Amino acid sequence: MNYSESELKEIFGSVGKNVRVDKSCALFGAERIHLGSNVRIDCQTVLSAGEKGIVIGDNVHIAVWAGLFGASGAIAIESFCGISVRATLFTGTDDFALGFLTNPTIPAKYRHVKCGDVALRRHALVGCGAVVMPVTLGVAAAVGALSFVNKDVGDFEIVSGRPAIKVGMRHPRILDLERQFLDEQAASN
Repeated sequence: MNYSESELKEIFGSVGKNVRVDKSCALFGAERIHLGSNVRIDCQTVLSAGEKGIVIGDNVHIAVWAGLFGASGAIAIESFCGISVRATLFTGTDDFALGFLTNPTIPAKYRHVKCGDVALRRHALVGCGAVVMPVTLGVAAAVGALSFVNKDVGDFEIVSGRPAIKVGMRHPRILDLERQFLDEQAASN
């Protein structure tokens, strides 16, 4: 079951048109989450916005069991992006290799947290079960299933693996199709 339009406007910082968010989603800092139009967020998804917030553009789909954890930085998802089942985006991680304590129950002076922003540019895709750390995924970048991304991904690049490495390129035709789609949408309104 999805939230109604009036419920969405009460919950989120801002919300566009034709937005569907399943009521089973866990929402933290929802007043710092901004949703564009034609957004779909499926069941059991976690959206946790820190001080810098989460901004989601138009025509974005976030699939079941995905997680956006923004306690340590901003998460910006531009229009036409897709985040697949069980994919997870993190803006911070405990550095446990240097002998620091870990987890949010420990005071900051005993921890060493690496923080940063996560940005998905237009048409970026994150595959099933992928983990994305504080990076930028370029325009039409694609992350393969079960990948671990800890470095920026260039425009149109396809990456896969743990850690993710470049395995191919997406066709730039996607930008022509975007223009055609938007022109058709404008003509129908």
